[in-house]
Amino acid sequence: MHLHPSARPAVGTSASGTPPESSLTADPKDNPGARRQPARRFFSDEERHAIALESDQPGVSVSQVARKHGIVTGMLFRWRVQFGVAQKKRAKLAPVALTDGTPATLLLRDLMQPPVGLTAIDLPDGRRVFAPAGSDPDAVRQRVAIEGATL
Repeated sequence: MHLHPSARPAVGTSASGTPPESSLTADPKDNPGARRQPARRFFSDEERHAIALESDQPGVSVSQVARKHGIVTGMLFRWRVQFGVAQKKRAKLAPVALTDGTPATLLLRDLMQPPVGLTAIDLPDGRRVFAPAGSDPDAVRQRVAIEGATL
């Protein structure tokens, strides 16, 4: 039993991707709504800058902005570099050198700055607590001694 030529799969060595005339599907020329190539979008420098700034807003990811505008994230990252849209502020690192016999926690605690509105108070056992600015250090130490580690 043989198949009709229109029912056979298209076989060929051409990489053009155009279907043969005996294809069972409709020719793309018959459908005016179908495009052969996707439409390429062009953005002006002002539009690129605005999109790059939009991706820097808090609570918005780069991928969300890219999907919204129909572009790939890599292009958006290139635009961010091109227009100087900074990434999140990078942490400032400080070198730490440990001396013999000094516990690392005592050295590291000096690197931590008190939160806004609080002051650091050193306890007799080497620990440090943060209390509201203007607090009496002796009263804070006494309260910590009485209440212990529950604070």
